[in-house]
Amino acid sequence: MKRSHRGNSGTDSIFPREADPETVHPCLFFTCVFLSVLPSVLCLVWVVHYAGGLAWDGSHQQFNWHPLCMLIALVTFLSNGLMSFRIFPFRRRARKFVHATLNLASVFVAIVGLVAVFQNHQKSNIPHLYSLHSWCGLAAIVLYFMQWTSGLIVFVLPLVGIETRSSYMPYHIRAGFLIFALIIATCLVGLNEKMNFLGSDHHAATPPTGGTLPPLPAAHHHSVSVQYSDLPAQAILVNLVGFSLLALAALVFVVISQYDYTRSGRNGGFMLLPMK
Repeated sequence: MKRSHRGNSGTDSIFPREADPETVHPCLFFTCVFLSVLPSVLCLVWVVHYAGGLAWDGSHQQFNWHPLCMLIALVTFLSNGLMSFRIFPFRRRARKFVHATLNLASVFVAIVGLVAVFQNHQKSNIPHLYSLHSWCGLAAIVLYFMQWTSGLIVFVLPLVGIETRSSYMPYHIRAGFLIFALIIATCLVGLNEKMNFLGSDHHAATPPTGGTLPPLPAAHHHSVSVQYSDLPAQAILVNLVGFSLLALAALVFVVISQYDYTRSGRNGGFMLLPMK
């Protein structure tokens, strides 16, 4: 006998099997949208006001496209894509279109962010994929493209039968959140890495035997007199980006794991449900 996923009983699955859960309390809806956009907005303020702005010439201004694009693609777009079947007050077909569109847009914007950082590293003679951030990021990108491709094959085209789609759905949901969690962790590692470059006496370090240290990235030359531990204004701003990412991750988990956040009826309207 199949286990019911409705209600608040202890037998509920943490990720309900329903492929079409209805959506969310309006206060939570606006909170989700706000928190999904906030990290990208704060990042834009950071790169424009503190990091020299944006350009596409191989300089550190080109590097600045990387954090901005990755946050827009893999935080703002992807988080809304994850929650689209819960928080958008549309009919199922429209929500499915929103989910697919946001995920497609995230792919293209993420590609721009990746090209920006690889070109900047190439021109600045900085090694590729040497840091923990880059390793986590590579894993997240590969897993996300696998998730996106499988969703395209199973749900959009579709190339499989309805029974296969139904059985794959809970794994698709779980995998989506786990990939999003890895993305958030990657962002936090990257922000911390970036801030630790502030005031780093890079060339005073002892190079490995028989080798040399890689050059200090151009993106860090303008801020070498500032220490992260001094908590300058840009460090506070970047810390706020990280804090907003954690808050968003927690909210995404609540929204996609709790069946209580539902909408009554089929007309796309909200029903005000108690927040339990």
